Amino acid sequence: MEENKDTKLCASCGLDIIAIKDSVVFKCPNCSNTLSRCGKCRIKGVKYTCTVCGFTGP
Repeated sequence: MEENKDTKLCASCGLDIIAIKDSVVFKCPNCSNTLSRCGKCRIKGVKYTCTVCGFTGP
């Protein structure tokens, strides 16, 4: 799935985070790649994986 400049996709579920409450954009703790997570996945603690370095987090 490819992101355009105006769309941020959740690193866990792939949904567009723009309309989901409590969504965040942050840097990967391992490589500083920009990642996005929707509020739903954050609350549920769904794991995510960085597409650049493979880091997996809660």
